[in-house]
Amino acid sequence: MQKVQLEIKTKDLVSQEKLNNNRLRKDGWVPAVMYGHGDPMAIVIDAKLLNKAIHSEAGTNALFNLSLGGKGTLAIIKEIQRDIFTRLPIHIDFQRISEKEKIELNVAIHTKGEAKGVKEQGGILEHILRELHIRCLPENIPAFIEVDVTNLETHQGVKVSELVLPEGVEVLTAGDHTVVNIVIPRVEEVPVAAPITPAEGVAAAPGAEPEVIAKGKKEEEGAEAPAAGQPAGAGKPGGASKPTGAAKPAKEEKK
Repeated sequence: MQKVQLEIKTKDLVSQEKLNNNRLRKDGWVPAVMYGHGDPMAIVIDAKLLNKAIHSEAGTNALFNLSLGGKGTLAIIKEIQRDIFTRLPIHIDFQRISEKEKIELNVAIHTKGEAKGVKEQGGILEHILRELHIRCLPENIPAFIEVDVTNLETHQGVKVSELVLPEGVEVLTAGDHTVVNIVIPRVEEVPVAAPITPAEGVAAAPGAEPEVIAKGKKEEEGAEAPAAGQPAGAGKPGGASKPTGAAKPAKEEKK
């Protein structure tokens, strides 16, 4: 495993007026802590040198030889806190390690190739697991774990137990966990409204009273109402109707 040389300083070696973490960051330093195999130690690292180191080929899983006053300490990065906007490191946790002791850490999973299910069958490569929890000696720490997806078809995937690991690396993640698989994209079905038949008509507006269709011939528009004292139907075309109940002539009495 590649070792990265990195110069560090303790906060005691920085002037007292710069001990505030925010002030340190403005001055180009990254606050950090180093623990394990001894007492914790608060340190600072040059931000430019740190960014160059963690963006090297070994990445954040590199072995760091932290040099302080000419004395080196072997360590690995356990945690990086980053600025939410710039994504630059604002605090680092280092763990001292021994080259003769196995350590546990997470390594990234990278895919290799273009899946057949994506290229020829219209599927999508779905990443389920991005990191793998492993245990190994410091010299066997891999930069990443590679998984070949070239021959994967739709509805196929790769589980942790199927990964090819470098020599000396023990996986601690459960073997039945899926790493990647090929899925068919879902097509959302849009409901189609049923056509309105002529018999159904147009729906009435909310709150509107239903229209009543009267049977028979409608009364002609424009007819005037009968004046007071006139018989019914006087205002209709054709004149007044004959009075009903008119007195009949009396019969002559027989003598």
